[in-house]
Formats: sequence, structure tokens, C-alpha cells
Amino acid sequence: MMPAFEIIDISQPVSRATACFPGDVPFSRELTLSHADSGVINLCSFTMSPHVGTHADAPVHVRGDLNQTGETIGQLPLLPFIGPALVVDVSPCTEAITWSHVASQLDSRQKLPPRILFRTARQIRYDVFENAYAWFSTDLVTALAARGVILVGLDTPSVDPVDSKTLETHHALLSHGMSWLENLDFSSLTVDLEKPAEFFLVALPLKMMELEASPVRAVLLKPQA
Repeated sequence: MMPAFEIIDISQPVSRATACFPGDVPFSRELTLSHADSGVINLCSFTMSPHVGTHADAPVHVRGDLNQTGETIGQLPLLPFIGPALVVDVSPCTEAITWSHVASQLDSRQKLPPRILFRTARQIRYDVFENAYAWFSTDLVTALAARGVILVGLDTPSVDPVDSKTLETHHALLSHGMSWLENLDFSSLTVDLEKPAEFFLVALPLKMMELEASPVRAVLLKPQA
């Protein structure tokens, strides 16, 4: 008998109302064939940046030639995006998340799960781009990597601040061989996060062989008694 799980969706909705990073391409949809006209099916095409909504970045997002690389999102290993994960609450936070934010919650743990997700806000306004948001400091990345973490994620548009020109955190993550998720949404999480909570994460990027990022449908699985 298959074990029973509660499925907790931690993905942001994507629609024409969804805000995106300034200068990026928002979601749009075109109805290419309607059921009314064809009598059979509806068909659509859509356009959007792969960074709209909940997504994973590939190394080629910040380095290399997109046309001559083996580091696109479809070429990444899937292991970082599926497996045991810890959700840590630092909300409300609109600054760099440092190790000092989480030391009291994580130092006492003998071993961390290989995936750590951070809730920085209780509610997400999907139709508004928030310029003031939390991101990861490079010292936090180094500390987590030293403890065996292979993926981090957060509920904001980027692991770097909005005005960064060097994307130091992106490069720090890559230097440690880590993967990351952006634009998560923990607003439907009913678990008390006074202490970090453990789940099983599934957030697989699509096998897009020519892109620097991919949307993901991120969910947390919690075994039911």
C-alpha cells in the first residue's frame, strides 16, 4: 500500500496578472485555436521569461554562452530538486539573510537535510513586484554548503538584491556546486514554524535544453498519520 501524503503547494500562480522582475518578459497567452471555431479543441501558445513565478536557475543564467554550453536548465542533475528538505521561518525579512538569522534554529541540529527553504514573508502579492525583499548573504551560502546543503530556496524574486550588478550570491552558490529556487510561496503552509519543519520536496525543472531557467511546480510532501 502506498504511503499517504499531504501535498502542500509552495508554487506561485502564473497568469497575465503575475508581476515579474523589472525589464523581464511577463506571461502572455494567445488562443491559437478555439473549441468554438474548431468544434474539437482549444489550443494556446504562451510567452514569458522562465524566471516568472516559481523557478530554478541554471549556471548559464550568470555565466558562459547560452548557445555553447552544457549548463542549461535541462542539463542539470535532478537530485537537488527532490528529497528531504527543511523549511526555516525568518519572516518578516527584507534584508540579506545571514547565518546569524538562523544559527539559533540550525546550530543545535547534528545534521541538516540537504535542502533548506526559507520563508521570509507570510503573504505574497503576486501582482506586485516588491523591490524590498530578502536575499541570501554569501556567508550564509558558505555556512550551509559546509554543512552539506545542496539546494536552497526562498519566497522572493532573487537570491541577490534587486540592484545587484555582480550577482555575488548566484556566483557563491555556483562555486559551492549548489542549486536554488526562487519565488516560492509558503502562504498555504499551516505547520507551526516556531521550529524548522522537515518535509519531502519535489520541485523539478522542465527539461528545457536551451534555457537558462525553468518554471517548477514546487510541492512539499508531509506524511499523514
